[in-house]
Amino acid sequence: MFTNEFEFDHTVTTVLDETAGFEDVQLVIDDGGVFIRQYNEAADEHDCVIMSHKMLNDLIMAMKTKEGVFMIEYRDKNVTS
Repeated sequence: MFTNEFEFDHTVTTVLDETAGFEDVQLVIDDGGVFIRQYNEAADEHDCVIMSHKMLNDLIMAMKTKEGVFMIEYRDKNVTS
């Protein structure tokens, strides 16, 4: 189960573990980058992973790809040839 919240300057997706075995995971995307966080009860704070938008896209693409090493070539869609 998940929720999506769209604000004017960021989006937040929260993924909930329906078995209550894991804390919720939040994906926060804004102009500055991408943040994945999960509450750490022992530390009483969120553990946070910060990455670029490209890194998030690479992560999503990796989930759809077989084993190996890959490089994605991005092209500027505003450039005409």
